[in-house]
Amino acid sequence: MVKKWFIIIAILAVLIAGSILEDRFVNKAFDEMVSDLNTYVIMLNESESDISTKENVDYLENLHKDFHEKEKLLKILIWHTGLKDIEVSISRIKSYVVENDFTEAITETKALIDYCEHYSLDFDISAENVL
Repeated sequence: MVKKWFIIIAILAVLIAGSILEDRFVNKAFDEMVSDLNTYVIMLNESESDISTKENVDYLENLHKDFHEKEKLLKILIWHTGLKDIEVSISRIKSYVVENDFTEAITETKALIDYCEHYSLDFDISAENVL
């Protein structure tokens, strides 16, 4: 009888620990993305007249590369469609920057920031998400 209870408690502990680790990884990934995008907005505002600089393009490519590294594990943890939307949005931002279209680039970047903030809330540990 004690053995059954021990196994049940062990399984629950593993599930709870896994949920906490998942929550931390997903939130950290999206928090870093939002932070990097906010830095990028500042960079775009500083070079509003010519945003197609090598520095802006390189920063976005590095952000995209970092996202790809995290995406491998994120695909296991969360919905693929949301990750695909982020991927498409980053590609749009890059094309707007290369075309030197400040208004579209800043609008798409801010939309991606909002999307990442709201998307990460779907994976918070809360009564609403558990039920």
